[in-house]
Amino acid sequence: MPTDSHPRLDPDDDLTVAAAIDMNAALAELQQQRTRSPIIRPSTAADVATLIDQSYPQGGDSLEQLVTQISHATERYPRRNTHPGFFGWVAPSGLPSDPLAHAMVSLLNENVGGYWASPVGTTIEKTVIRWLADLVDFPTESQGVFLSGGSMANMCGIASACAKRFGTDYRSRGLAAFSVESKPVIICSSAAHFSIRRAAVMLGIGTDNIVAIDTDDQFRMRLDALETALGEHDNIICVVASAGTTNTGAIDPLPQIADLCHAQDVWLHVDAAYGAGGLMSPELRPRYRGIERADSVVMDMHKWFYQSLAGSLLLYRDPDWARQLFTESSDYLRMNEDDSPEQFSFFSISPELSRRFRALPFYISMRHYGLDRMGRNALHNVRCAEYLAERVRTEQDLELIAAPQLSILCFRYRPSGLDHDSVDRLNTLIRDRVQLEGDYLISPTRVNERPALRVCIINHATRVEHVDGLLESVLRIGRDLIAQDKE
Repeated sequence: MPTDSHPRLDPDDDLTVAAAIDMNAALAELQQQRTRSPIIRPSTAADVATLIDQSYPQGGDSLEQLVTQISHATERYPRRNTHPGFFGWVAPSGLPSDPLAHAMVSLLNENVGGYWASPVGTTIEKTVIRWLADLVDFPTESQGVFLSGGSMANMCGIASACAKRFGTDYRSRGLAAFSVESKPVIICSSAAHFSIRRAAVMLGIGTDNIVAIDTDDQFRMRLDALETALGEHDNIICVVASAGTTNTGAIDPLPQIADLCHAQDVWLHVDAAYGAGGLMSPELRPRYRGIERADSVVMDMHKWFYQSLAGSLLLYRDPDWARQLFTESSDYLRMNEDDSPEQFSFFSISPELSRRFRALPFYISMRHYGLDRMGRNALHNVRCAEYLAERVRTEQDLELIAAPQLSILCFRYRPSGLDHDSVDRLNTLIRDRVQLEGDYLISPTRVNERPALRVCIINHATRVEHVDGLLESVLRIGRDLIAQDKE
């Protein structure tokens, strides 16, 4: 037997040694990459794998070596969401304050499950939630929670709608107990984000029980079709409306939808994951009229609030339904039964127990830049989209598919003399060629079952010259392709 019973760690195995590296110098190259072209470079998985050391990690690599390895790989095969010419998916541009804020999150390493676990973290998160709830004009008794993303937030919002629809027994008896006489349904627009379908799958509702409502010529939910659907179904979990669809940026007619839901006591969930950033602008806020009447609202900070990944806010008008659904405890988490601020827990209104200090970067950026200043940037994005729409209207070879309601618009290169199939093929080639040239990126999409050129402007670094540059590239590439076909 050992004579010394005290366990000792070999000094070579000590993990508490501070990282000896100049953070600013180490990250300078990554900072410079943010606006370089190309935005994306074609690659295969094998190409990228050659740049990443995938051998078993024995240790010994210096932090400088690792930073250099990753910087080299991302420079060779980038995908720069931060580039001002990135007009593709609804992607985060990130703010200059984010590296500092996210470093603080890592250093603090607090699990913001509730006040007792993180007094400062909980106070800051509740503060940011109140600021954003005020933008929506939600009542003071409303509550919210930051989750990993819009998909999780949409699912939790719909789950809370189930709690209201089926009552206190839903938690113990499950969905099957309330599906005997008629199937529970979710009603949403045909343009709703596919995370609603995924939520239906994960909650056991099933995609067959989603009632998809047709849209009008501006890609908004049709009120007459919604009214018909509400009258045809008697086991409705919720209606999901959109405040900024991801494909066209459409805002459903929220006041009228709220009227219809209120008349039948149906939960109204508003997916504003992309579009909510416009609420920061007083000039844009009237476009969201009716959102204040929702039962739950989703808004992603890492989209049009310019923040780095990741954080999605789920707001509850009445948090008691979520609390009824998610409240759980165990011996090691047992708390007092009172409802004082010191007993507040986020995991009582959402499924996550371990929770990163997600709200700290938002708190820092909002206090540093101010919501008004950030709102003026959101308004500038919309004005850039409206400017692009006007330019499209004046070009005889271009077709505006729908005027932008926020900062997304779709258009098509459509010169005279070409049939639909030729136009469709041409637009697909234009989109691919724009991406290959590297200065701009537009995402593939289809509108009314036909290829379209979709431009999403949610980057605080985008200026009108980038919009002009994109349009000039589309026109030049389109004309070059037509000339090649004639040769």
